[in-house]
Amino acid sequence: MDTITDIVKTSLAGVLAALAQAKMKIGSIVDAGGTYTVTYDLALSSSDGVSLSETLPSTPPVANMDSPAPPPAGAHGPFVHARAIAPKTILYTDADGRDEIREGGSRSWRNCNPGNIRKGDFSINCGAIGDDGSFAIFPEEDTGKAAIIALLRTATYIKLTLKQAIFRYAPPSENNTEAYAQFIHSKTGIALNALLSNLKMEDFRKIAKFIQIVEGWKPGIVRLNAPPAPLMAASIGVASSAASATQDWMAIARREAALPAHERSQWPDPGENPRIPNYFKVCAPWFEVAGGGEVDWCAAFVNYCLVSSGHMGTDHPGARSFFWNKKNQFLVLKEPKPGAIAVRRYAPFTDPNWPDG
Repeated sequence: MDTITDIVKTSLAGVLAALAQAKMKIGSIVDAGGTYTVTYDLALSSSDGVSLSETLPSTPPVANMDSPAPPPAGAHGPFVHARAIAPKTILYTDADGRDEIREGGSRSWRNCNPGNIRKGDFSINCGAIGDDGSFAIFPEEDTGKAAIIALLRTATYIKLTLKQAIFRYAPPSENNTEAYAQFIHSKTGIALNALLSNLKMEDFRKIAKFIQIVEGWKPGIVRLNAPPAPLMAASIGVASSAASATQDWMAIARREAALPAHERSQWPDPGENPRIPNYFKVCAPWFEVAGGGEVDWCAAFVNYCLVSSGHMGTDHPGARSFFWNKKNQFLVLKEPKPGAIAVRRYAPFTDPNWPDG
């Protein structure tokens, strides 16, 4: 099947087969009173034509993520990993597995990226520890500011005037670039026709400082990645990591379960249902999904539902991570309740740490 016309000419059975072969992805899901209408895009599961499962790393960025031991007590150290876990929410993790969350505020503030520098090799070389899908995430504000200066001193910028550099940095197609350049000039006192190659380091620091302002730096809330209070009734005892969470995780699970069978199941080879690797990408992006969609994905699915509804996930793709309960976000119940999570463990049961399986 090479074209849409070819697909249209096939029978219904042929269409379903073509969907699997083409590795379709969902464009949108519309809820009409419990009946879900799904639209599809003819696209591969990643923009390069590479399977999503082939783009994920095989080891965690922080060893503690794959350990039953809780992170050590005390203040966090330098952050080494960061990722978006919900809208306007970035989770930062240090080398020992201690977490901190930046929530709300501006995108540049959440990402410690005062220049709103795009993700890519340049940002990684400047110390980025993750991205939010489009923009780099730096470990702290000073590293983000240093990245602005490093960018302005590259061969792409250094021979330009200040005005030319601002027009390249913030093109008119996306910004009021003339006002942007005038603001930088008025605040720094640097002439718009001054060559960047003639500027001193102090001048670059001034430019970076005011770029941060133009890019909309606005602080939000910094908090621990810990459940502040039960999201549901105390008698049920399901805890949440986000005070602003408004949806029960089961609502997400029911939405997914109501999808057509083709979208809530594995596809036969050579197809790969992109929803399954996406569950892993959301809940534990460090985990390599061996076999693509044909993998044990139950724990990844539950984590996806938790995180998508504002609850705290386990940052791990294995059912054992719920048993570990490293951050004490789950309460032990005497009997099942709606919204409870049960874990089935196979023998032997001798190791309380349950390191694998």
